[in-house]
Amino acid sequence: MLACPLAVSAERDGGDRVLSLLNTHCSDCHGKTEPEAALCFDGLRTDFKGGDSVDESLVDTWQRIHEQMTLGTMPPEDSSQLSAMEVEYVTEWISRQLSKVDQTPNVWHKLKSPQFGNYVSHQKLFDGLHRAPGYSRPRLWRLSPYVYDEFLNGFGRHLREVTAIHQPFALDASRGEIADFSAQQFAGEATLQLLMMNCRTLAEYQTTGIVFRDHEGKLRNSKRTPREFQAILQSREQPTDEMVRAAVTHEFALLLERVPRESEYQLLSGFFRRAAKLGGNVKALQTMLQAILMKPEAVYRMEIGLGAEDRYGRRRLSATELAFAIARALMDTGPSEIDVVARDGETTLDLLSLALSGELEEKADIQRVVRQILDNNNMSTADYRMFTQDHGIRNTRTLRFFREFFGYHHAPNVFKDAKRIGFGDRYLTQRMVDDADQLVMHIFDRDRDVLNQLLTTDEYFVAYLGSLEHIQKDLHYIKTNENDANFDFNTRYLQQSEAAGRHPIPIEGPSSRQYVDFYNLDHTTWDYPVQQPFQMPVGQRAGILTHPAWLIAWSGNFDNDPIRRGKWIREHLLADTIPDVPLDVNAVVPEHREQSLRQRLHVTRDEYCWKCHEKMDPLGFPFEQFDDFGRYREKEVLGELLTIFPERHSDARTTDIDTRGNIRNSGDRRLDGDVKDVFELVQRLGKSERVRQSFVRHAFRFWLGRNETLGDSATLMEADQAYVKHGGSMKAMIASLLSSDSFLYRKTE
Repeated sequence: MLACPLAVSAERDGGDRVLSLLNTHCSDCHGKTEPEAALCFDGLRTDFKGGDSVDESLVDTWQRIHEQMTLGTMPPEDSSQLSAMEVEYVTEWISRQLSKVDQTPNVWHKLKSPQFGNYVSHQKLFDGLHRAPGYSRPRLWRLSPYVYDEFLNGFGRHLREVTAIHQPFALDASRGEIADFSAQQFAGEATLQLLMMNCRTLAEYQTTGIVFRDHEGKLRNSKRTPREFQAILQSREQPTDEMVRAAVTHEFALLLERVPRESEYQLLSGFFRRAAKLGGNVKALQTMLQAILMKPEAVYRMEIGLGAEDRYGRRRLSATELAFAIARALMDTGPSEIDVVARDGETTLDLLSLALSGELEEKADIQRVVRQILDNNNMSTADYRMFTQDHGIRNTRTLRFFREFFGYHHAPNVFKDAKRIGFGDRYLTQRMVDDADQLVMHIFDRDRDVLNQLLTTDEYFVAYLGSLEHIQKDLHYIKTNENDANFDFNTRYLQQSEAAGRHPIPIEGPSSRQYVDFYNLDHTTWDYPVQQPFQMPVGQRAGILTHPAWLIAWSGNFDNDPIRRGKWIREHLLADTIPDVPLDVNAVVPEHREQSLRQRLHVTRDEYCWKCHEKMDPLGFPFEQFDDFGRYREKEVLGELLTIFPERHSDARTTDIDTRGNIRNSGDRRLDGDVKDVFELVQRLGKSERVRQSFVRHAFRFWLGRNETLGDSATLMEADQAYVKHGGSMKAMIASLLSSDSFLYRKTE
């Protein structure tokens, strides 16, 4: 201990105990002499005001203390630790003191971000001790760009062919994590400006039309004017109340899926009358339409809780709110466009009508409807033919979860030097992403032991077009398209394959077909399976984490990346946290190409680095079984080789691959231990209770749009139990989440 004690000029509200705890556990590192992070507790005061004004420097110090203790990063593991009750006492005291100077802890805002979700204790979430009824805060959740795209499609798909429509609702999907969080999505000035521009265009499209030039350069006019608007546009007199009411009612039904309230009609009709006096009926109608297009419901998911208040002070989502919440959770369309079967098993209603009829009052009814929507939107219509733009996977929200959870869809964004790739289309990362999409959705549709199957299956989709019919159509096109530059190459390939009794790959062009080589399949001799998924070469693949799309997405520009791969497993599958790289660390791998990557990464064994890297590196090293293009390998090539084609480097120097790794401090003793290779690693992860529960936590964040809190413990445990009870059913888990108190109720904290 340092000799200099902390100041004890504490208030009677517990500040003296807080200073005593900090003195006991923190003064070694944060005393007067060379304090860590320039954070000195010597002489620390507990009165946040200096005279009549707030001492900003002191407040900043306490904010930093509160953040480090809340996140559990301080005191460090090798120091004297505070108990959980002591941490809670200190952080609550700091929060109270901050409130006295009209401030809140800065870390509270951080904890709303997806990258901070794991800081909530996993043990406390699943120990069953927190049984308080769950709820979410009332919220306006800005629409996603996918919902806005569907909204625009309601005006007619021809719209975007004739005019520029701006996407105002961007998502930051660059981080490889869940992007659509309610607390992070709001309509700022730039968003509103783009919305206004779009609204003006849409109003013109519905009235006077949009002038554009066709492919021949001729001026054309495109419009889609409802008959309710025609009466106003053609009238030389002042439109009647009935005409204006009909126009307003039509637009509300189209955009907001409801009828206008009388107060809304009176406001809009008055607006129309005033505008008509100044600019005439056409301009007045356009202006009124823009006002409807800019209503909050066209910008936000409105989840306030307009239902009755219960004995816990919570308000349930109203029938309309619930219908929209379920629709937005499962689809990108509104509830009026989703048909479901009513409780009687015969009547078919849209989701909004079903909710308004009172059929979504009970949890069992909500779960039945959720399961029905998921079952009705499977991958049976998928179409991956040559010129298909929309692949037809209708369950796009679920697919989006898998993409954001695993991050494999970022593979095309990983830069690989053109000199290493060579030439042509053989490095088709988007095709690999399409293959991975089909794999995860196939496992989801089967809905048995989903997570374990995702992590361990050796059955893949490769260049699959969706059905035997689609395969035959594309092969016919390849055989008959004499105008294609590759026609002669294609013909020879098809003839050789059929002569040898093999099914040819239904992809046009020799370089395009070579992308299957990244699965260790020889494109010249591979007998293409017309029934998929199919079993991959024995002992080479196991689940999505050994899929080329995932391996490339979590690789570097020139090498594998065991650190990022291990970090992904630690955070996504083990519900653990890794602190950010310190600012004073130059995180660069030495460029000693005569050594293996594992040898070059020995620098992370430095004592200062290893306390974090021991959580990541041993989880990432087993993936050295594959190169940074996702190909299975037995040897690692050394030296400055520029191309990805190993057959060109038969004389290259190689070294044996060390695929050993381990799982340490996972929170599950049955999971911990050494692993000999990646296949043992994923098999162990696939059977782990903690991994399953971490998966449930990420699903909660995706479908509820926020991080979990201890108040959501019951919701998470019920979702986990639903998954297990129904044989590893992810659909049962989602149905449980969307019928939970955390989803249904709102309460102001």
